Amino acid sequence: MKNVRKSLKYLKISKIFVERVLVFSSIFLIIVTCKEEKATIINQKEKPIEQEVKTWQDSFGLTHVIDIDSIWKKPIRYYVSNKNCDSTALKFYLGVYRPTDEPETERLLNLVTTKNDSLRPFYRWILDKTIIIQDGALGEYTGTPARMYAEKFPKEFFEYMDSDLSGKKYSDWCSSIGYSGFYNSENFDEPEIVKTNLIKVMSENCVDCNKKYEKRIIKFANDCFSNQ
Repeated sequence: MKNVRKSLKYLKISKIFVERVLVFSSIFLIIVTCKEEKATIINQKEKPIEQEVKTWQDSFGLTHVIDIDSIWKKPIRYYVSNKNCDSTALKFYLGVYRPTDEPETERLLNLVTTKNDSLRPFYRWILDKTIIIQDGALGEYTGTPARMYAEKFPKEFFEYMDSDLSGKKYSDWCSSIGYSGFYNSENFDEPEIVKTNLIKVMSENCVDCNKKYEKRIIKFANDCFSNQ
């Protein structure tokens, strides 16, 4: 009789244990299920919407891979691996530095007149892209370096303009020079004098230029400043 009671006691304890195990198992399954559902919801919320992200470099056609992107028939590596390449110029290419109305932008754009033939196409590209994205404030910084480049390297300038058969590049540069290409010593109210100075400097720097270049220089000066 004593053994029977003992057996019943163990059975009762076992039943309680099994019931508790089942309860805890159910609770565990509920918790796991809830966590999985929550994770699914979070992942759905965090999943990026497949759409084009607009940036200030969208129109540049860049991959930011220095052996794929090229400027003036040379890979970007050719320019950025040059020990004399300006650090801000590299940041511009990478999209880290966006030009704005500040002294660093002015310094960067003025690099276009460097005597370094290897790096000048890179700096010219930066000026050209800045002209494309410029707004009113930034437009105050592009005209002078654009004019200085045309004056200092007239043949090179026209070759660069001719690379765009649509003529948009030429139009953009003329507009930029006409807007902010005056020097401190020049008067906005005297466009004829400004044109004369532009023609004079470009002609002096256009070595062995024929009549064709002379006509182009005059036309360029008129296109920049005639509408002032």
